[in-house]
Amino acid sequence: MDRTSAMDAGTTDSRYLAATLSLLDRHRRLQEQNSPLGTADLRLLWLFNDRIPRTLRAIADELGLERSTVNRQVNAALATGLLRRYREDGANAHLIDATPTGMEQFEQAVHAMLHCYDVALAELDDTERERLLALFDRFVHAYGQTVRLPATPETEPRPI
Repeated sequence: MDRTSAMDAGTTDSRYLAATLSLLDRHRRLQEQNSPLGTADLRLLWLFNDRIPRTLRAIADELGLERSTVNRQVNAALATGLLRRYREDGANAHLIDATPTGMEQFEQAVHAMLHCYDVALAELDDTERERLLALFDRFVHAYGQTVRLPATPETEPRPI
């Protein structure tokens, strides 16, 4: 259903947007299923893309996940060699960061993901593309304010 026929049928803008975002999410999940890295691994490695080691607590806080969930996901990534855990002399907490293998796999997965975005964006001319990105950025920030998402560095898009 395109926007014009949906609007003729009495569909509100918000309902149309929800349906479109749902479709985008289905496409994104399909892409994730075809990725060599799982969603949890991608999320963890995206976090470590800044090359800053973190404690389990910091990871849980930044991802907004329960510590037990993060512990399970980190242990799985440790077992596959995507992350490493170590303790600095005199420190109480272990630090976790990405291994070179983890970052290499992350870069390959991100390259494949971004290629799909690039192909889709190429369907738009330069003006349309710039307008879409500006409007989408504005919408995401406005939506975040509506749901009272606190403005923190973790909620801002980070360059890859």
